[in-house]
Amino acid sequence: MRRNSDLIRSILLTVEKDEHCEVLRLPVIEGHDDEAVHFHTRLLVEKGFLRTYLPDRTVGQPWVCLRLTWEGYDFLDAIRDPVVWRSVKRAAGKVGSWSIETLAGIAKAMILAKVEALAIAA
Repeated sequence: MRRNSDLIRSILLTVEKDEHCEVLRLPVIEGHDDEAVHFHTRLLVEKGFLRTYLPDRTVGQPWVCLRLTWEGYDFLDAIRDPVVWRSVKRAAGKVGSWSIETLAGIAKAMILAKVEALAIAA
């Protein structure tokens, strides 16, 4: 299965949205089956963006989500804005490949450019 950056973003947004973030049953994300959501959630845990207890899928245990990590929040904050996200994906598409670091780097560069433009205009 290939990584899907939109699904990764959707999972992070969903986890953040849960007020208590104590139990997270895999969310239903339109256009993605449970296995894809499970796979990408595991990737986010491996990357260190989520701290979670991985369930025993053979007995149908739900996901127990402890929280987003500092790194997870930083990445999500960089790609949260839908306009920035579309621009980041467009830029990464021109390169032809992406990693979390690449997506975050592009997003941070775009945000810094906006900040610089605002500082000049002020």
